[in-house]
Amino acid sequence: MRTIPATSRRTPSRRYRRGFTLAEVLISMTIGMVVLASATAFSLNSWKTRRSWTVREGVDRGARFVGLSIARDVQEAGIAMVGTNVFSALGSAGDTVSVLSVPFEPQEAPVYPIFDDGDTLPNYPPGGTCGATCIDFRKVGGTYALNAGDLVRLQVGTTRRLLLLTSVANRSSTLFRIQFLPATRLVNRDAGLDSLLLSRSGTTIQRLNVVMYWRNAATKELMRAQRLKSTGGPDGDVMATGVEAFTSKLVFLSGAEHATYDGLDADTTNDGNDVMGVRIRAKMKSDRSDPAVNGGNPVSRWYEWRVAPRNLLYEKNKM
Repeated sequence: MRTIPATSRRTPSRRYRRGFTLAEVLISMTIGMVVLASATAFSLNSWKTRRSWTVREGVDRGARFVGLSIARDVQEAGIAMVGTNVFSALGSAGDTVSVLSVPFEPQEAPVYPIFDDGDTLPNYPPGGTCGATCIDFRKVGGTYALNAGDLVRLQVGTTRRLLLLTSVANRSSTLFRIQFLPATRLVNRDAGLDSLLLSRSGTTIQRLNVVMYWRNAATKELMRAQRLKSTGGPDGDVMATGVEAFTSKLVFLSGAEHATYDGLDADTTNDGNDVMGVRIRAKMKSDRSDPAVNGGNPVSRWYEWRVAPRNLLYEKNKM
């Protein structure tokens, strides 16, 4: 028998093929499903958060714009005008805020004295100097800078009234004539002459800037006006939409808050010359909705602003 050398012996090659067991497949699928579900939940949550942020940011952006505008305008209250107990530069009436100030362009608006006809009596008869709603004034520096539509402060001694000019006409080299709206209230303050007698030596007028904020309840819009209509009401533009509430309270020197000022009642904490600022609250609603946010309903949020014009205290301290 022939012996085959050991070196010539060959061991047949063996290939081993190994796959995943059923248990491994099930474990892998389970882990994959958990990871996929977590990733999906995270993505959905991020997506909803982003959509929610977008809706709410729209409301916040509108509120920031309103807040900045109110702060800028209210800071102008009382410039070059000391308040009295019955006439404040900063006013509030429910859902209306009003601001009065003397314009500087760049100098302070001129103060025009009334025409003195030389009569020995200290006061003119009831009405104006040239009619019930007509007064002649002297020019300053040979000229005047008033126009129809301007709001002016009529000062007779310590008494103040607002006048809305309907016409302004040149009379001579030294005089001009104004006609004004026969209204008893303008910007929630006393206006016109009513029973007021004009003093021949102590009556003046001066142009005022006016800014008003109020809510249009019918349209839920916040309005802002810098002028008055010929009828005496504010002539405004839309500042914000979706305003569900807008209220204001005046802040006084004592720290007390009142819906308005009143220098004629027995309460001495709410006089007009003690107004130091205003607190405004507004509820604003988003102008869009999203099915994934707030059950598909628009988002509403409350905002509050407190503004204390420094010039109110400054003018009071000058008294």
